[in-house]
Amino acid sequence: MRTPTTHRSTWITRRFLALGVCLAIFVPAVKAQEQLPEQPAKEAEVVEERLDQAPTPKLNLDACIQLAFEHQPALAAARASLAAAESGLRGVNSLVFARIISHDIPIRRQQACLGVTIAQASLFQAEWETRYAVTRNYYSVVYARQQTGVVRGLVEKLDRAADRARTLVKAGDPNLKVTQIDVDSIVLNRDFYKARTFEASVGIDKAFAALREAIGVRPEYPLDIVDDELPPIVKTLDKAALIAVAVTLRGEMTQATAANQVTDLEIAAQNRLRTPSARTFAMGSDIHAKPIPQGYSNGDYRPGAIGLEMPPTLVGKKRYRVERASDLNARAVAVVEKTENLIALEVEATYLKWREAVGKLEALAATPDIAKKIATNVQGRFDTGNASGEELIRARTLEDQARANYNEALYNHTLALAALERATAGGYHMPHPEVTEPKAP
Repeated sequence: MRTPTTHRSTWITRRFLALGVCLAIFVPAVKAQEQLPEQPAKEAEVVEERLDQAPTPKLNLDACIQLAFEHQPALAAARASLAAAESGLRGVNSLVFARIISHDIPIRRQQACLGVTIAQASLFQAEWETRYAVTRNYYSVVYARQQTGVVRGLVEKLDRAADRARTLVKAGDPNLKVTQIDVDSIVLNRDFYKARTFEASVGIDKAFAALREAIGVRPEYPLDIVDDELPPIVKTLDKAALIAVAVTLRGEMTQATAANQVTDLEIAAQNRLRTPSARTFAMGSDIHAKPIPQGYSNGDYRPGAIGLEMPPTLVGKKRYRVERASDLNARAVAVVEKTENLIALEVEATYLKWREAVGKLEALAATPDIAKKIATNVQGRFDTGNASGEELIRARTLEDQARANYNEALYNHTLALAALERATAGGYHMPHPEVTEPKAP
């Protein structure tokens, strides 16, 4: 028999053994850390520095869209909702023996299948919303770069003109029209436009920030795009064909139609139930309800949509429950009709924006070349001292304005085409310029 003293001695011995093992492991590790050279830390710094110096790959539009399909949280949420709807369907199908007690189980299975259809349509819709957001902001970066290039080009031209004006003034020829006032005026306008370059540069940063959000990456993500152009001009579109394909393909239309079928099945389900309080599909089925946009008429007019209604339970005798389910099914029919009308209105309004942009482009088509020709003529006379600084500034400013106005009209045309592509769920595919190869670092 072990005495308390023996037990205590054994306990102490075990403690010392455990301590010895810990020291055997810990002390060499400490010494090893003390003897470690600083080279690994330096190597890590070198690797980090190389990563910082690595050139950011330039992405084209397709690459940006693909990146968004991998990172956009809205798409992840839609995929999760679809997975939940499919899980719900499997759950209903697993109720093999419940049909003996609940006579509405076969109908609930049909409704759950329609719930999966609605979730698939929601994902399809989210994909086109994401594609549109990326396309719009991608071309916003392109447009901001173009406008920045116009302003910087003007600054460079005025800078050269200021140098030429100083040379002419130093010549001291009284027959020349260029004076010190012209020099000062050119420098003043150059500085005004130089200030605008900072605004333009911030505009590029804002466009990139919006593009990152559309893709679904963090603000610190090193995003860059190729040196692209805005899409070519589209001069002919069929409004009726655009509306027809939109009504066929839009995810909202699929959702409204499937929801109508669900409420129609609810009438049959209530007919099979004899209890005074009966559950509806809203209690157990995964039927998605999208947020309903509210209409407004403050400046612009936009009508609001109407949504599906169904309580989780219907109370009363069978004929009253069936009657209420029929009334709510009639509302679902109205939702389908309203959804079709709103889709048609959206497509038509976007079509009209495209037509307005094309009209402006046609009106402004010749203005950049004409303005450039005038500026070149005045520049030639100015270089020989036969035109004043005021004439040159006016000509160069007119050239800048003509190019900027044309770029803006082309940008609005691009936005209209992108919106038509989204509004038709890809039924219309907007043209894109040829992909520019990334420049070598």
